[in-house]
Amino acid sequence: MHPTGVTHDFGADLQRALRAGFTLITVATGEEGRARQLVDVACEALGLRTTYWATTSDVSMRATLEAGSAEQEVMVFLDPAPYLADPHVVRLLREIGLGARRAIVVLLGSVIELPPDLEREAAAIELPLPTRDELSALLMLVPEEERRGWDTGAFARAAAGLTMSEAARAFALARAEIDAGDAPAGVASDGVRSCDAARALKRVIAQKRRALKKSATLELVDDDVPLADVGGLDVLKAWLSSRVRAYGEDARAYGLPEPRGMLLCGVQGCGKSHASKAAASVLGLPLVRLDFAAVFANASPEQALREGLRAVTAIAPVVLWVDEIEKGLGATGGGMADARQVRVFGAFLTWLQERTAPVFVAATANEVEHLPPELARRGRFDEVFFVDLPSPQEREDVLALTLRRRGRRPDGLNLAAIAKPLDHFSGAELEQVIASALFRAFAQRRELLEEDLRAAAREIVPLATLYEEKIQALRAWGRVRARKASADRRVLDLFES
Repeated sequence: MHPTGVTHDFGADLQRALRAGFTLITVATGEEGRARQLVDVACEALGLRTTYWATTSDVSMRATLEAGSAEQEVMVFLDPAPYLADPHVVRLLREIGLGARRAIVVLLGSVIELPPDLEREAAAIELPLPTRDELSALLMLVPEEERRGWDTGAFARAAAGLTMSEAARAFALARAEIDAGDAPAGVASDGVRSCDAARALKRVIAQKRRALKKSATLELVDDDVPLADVGGLDVLKAWLSSRVRAYGEDARAYGLPEPRGMLLCGVQGCGKSHASKAAASVLGLPLVRLDFAAVFANASPEQALREGLRAVTAIAPVVLWVDEIEKGLGATGGGMADARQVRVFGAFLTWLQERTAPVFVAATANEVEHLPPELARRGRFDEVFFVDLPSPQEREDVLALTLRRRGRRPDGLNLAAIAKPLDHFSGAELEQVIASALFRAFAQRRELLEEDLRAAAREIVPLATLYEEKIQALRAWGRVRARKASADRRVLDLFES
């Protein structure tokens, strides 16, 4: 059984629409049971009775509409999407607010796409995902003895972004995790409960990761990248570090808004995605990736985006990572690809501008010429950074960091001399230099030498050489339209001529 009467926004929105005289209301949600409970409660408060129709009913949707409704009655049609292509049904829905046929109709389903003739006549109401208060109330239904040692706030945060039924299953699996576990020998009862709670919490987080994968548009990224593992980009790293405390109540009292995010533009392979992951680590927030390719692969891209952003808002505070944003929202020479892209772009821009939840958006872009100017406007992002090819010192830092990640000490190697001539190399290409050099040394059954690194570098043709004109134009854009992510950037003579 689910706690009811907690989600006030949905009920209040529905009541406002009914008082305003709307006779056609749409509710797009996958939580039918919860939506029905809340519709019943909201209508009952206004003295209205609800009746329900489904495809399993003996009477067709068309016949039900033709029969009309009794006074003070709201007709709720479940999963009506297949019938909205019937011109007779559309005509009847248009007539429900006219004269003697006046009635109140609610269309409830996972996807509700109205024909253009009906769009302006309907009120669209969204059912938000459960709040943390709702999830805490749901957790209280677990017997106290079984949840002893559980931190209610931590479990509610872990379940944020799940539907009520998904959260109920996650908590049930968490209980089963404890039942299946064996207490470690010699551990006191308090220690046992602490271990149980940790295992149970991990199970809830695993269920959330699985649920987000079902949506296809979102992925909970479990990739902890410390800021120290990002080579160079000192300006960007200092900017991120200055925002660590900005999510606290003391920042609100000081008058600071919550950080809105950053747009990272620049040369491919220079650490934009790596820096986005590090942003989540330094801010101490979970990282969720939004995949626009999956959004457009959906039958209803607008609905897929709406559901994805709804889930992100429920999880907040969170870092939303949108990699290569121009691939999904960028314009070509002839403008947007189609009407669907225009609508999705508009919906995402509106959300970027109007969002109030603490969602830090970390977006990256390689092909800046395809970025619509509206996307980079202040207010949607706090800052636009340009990530350039690394300077000599940054190249040395990247080589040293990569060697350490491979279990090698860089002390005995003259990395400064090796890095100096590699002025065309991106960070990803420098990492490949290390990998190729290690393969070379391993094949000869010896330890890594400087000559291995130099030989590996000679074998790689960097992207900046292959696409010289394109990189030159990109760097020219970055000099005047974005803030440099690195303070000590030397001008590359190759691109200045």
